[in-house]
Amino acid sequence: MPKPTYNRTPNSKDPQLLEALEVLLRRGLPLQLQNTYITSAEVYAVLKYAAVNQMSLEGACTELVRSASANRLREVLMPALPACPRLQRQLNTILGWQLPPSVRKGKYCYDLAIDLVLIPYHGQPATAPHEIVRSAAKSGTTHFHGYATVAIVHHHRRYVVAFTFVTAGEPMVAIVRWLLDRVRKLGVRAHYVFLDKGFDAAAVFRTLHRRHLSYVIPLRVGQKHELFHRRGSARTTHTLKYARGGAYTVHVRLIKRYKRDRRGRRKVWWLGYAVGGRACRLSYHQVREGYRRRFGIETSYRQMHQVRARTSSTSPVLRLLFIGLALIIVNLYVALRADLMTPLRRGTRQRRHWMTFRRVILTLRREIEQILGVRSIKYRHSSAIS
Repeated sequence: MPKPTYNRTPNSKDPQLLEALEVLLRRGLPLQLQNTYITSAEVYAVLKYAAVNQMSLEGACTELVRSASANRLREVLMPALPACPRLQRQLNTILGWQLPPSVRKGKYCYDLAIDLVLIPYHGQPATAPHEIVRSAAKSGTTHFHGYATVAIVHHHRRYVVAFTFVTAGEPMVAIVRWLLDRVRKLGVRAHYVFLDKGFDAAAVFRTLHRRHLSYVIPLRVGQKHELFHRRGSARTTHTLKYARGGAYTVHVRLIKRYKRDRRGRRKVWWLGYAVGGRACRLSYHQVREGYRRRFGIETSYRQMHQVRARTSSTSPVLRLLFIGLALIIVNLYVALRADLMTPLRRGTRQRRHWMTFRRVILTLRREIEQILGVRSIKYRHSSAIS
């Protein structure tokens, strides 16, 4: 059998991917640079290069030949960026443009997945203490910058619809309301809403009920809770008590599962979900599998970290820009994935395969390096290569 040979020339021209990203940023995030010869195109290129390489602006400026120094770039970039609320609106506007027209027309209903992403933060707040969110220890810190996102799945494509900056002490219901209002403004209709257990709050349940939304939320109770003292899976109601919002009674689906421990012994494992609306009519299998599909949406968050620029800056504006740019790149790949194909020749037959996200990252990196140039490596002493 002949070995498969890969055509190194993709169907879509490489510069078109970079140009599509450039058009989105120029239109949705215009930069009014003052008293400088640095152009907005150069700033966008450095930001994208730092994103696809998961490096800082300092590292990107050091790698690129025809780029300004990192200090000078920050001096002209930071005054050109708007405040956090306006920057967030601009970035969410770009995310809305990336949705397919059929989604914005509201012809179909989609499952919404709302999640909270915490980026570890080491340092003091830039301006106010509420910028930092406290949570369980991760990466050697309990301080984070928080961002809440809402995503959908359309024709097996995961789109991040909107995101918002989360501050310390902000009620979860306020975050959920903002995201749902943004989704409704874009014309996206919700079928089921899947939320992380971090959104388990009485006010959230009341908001979803008033908006007539069907939801599935895992319960924040331990395996030794009295709910799980049963012989098998069950449907019941449970009154949740909160310090804020008082008590709230929800419909609960208790699912009994089995798993193996480290020694291979079979142990009981309980899954508890609070359900509402049409989700109350779902079977145990449908509730469990429906919530499992939510974890597929979290693939967008994993890809987001692959194209997120790093920084040690305390500025929440710059960090918000890096998060928004990463989500825009992920959405761009998802939207164009069907058109970005690499032909694969196997014998006399030809097949087409979707380009991987890794290949798209390499494409963007190569095109930026061709525009601004990349510094070559030189040995300090000739004896080092002998």
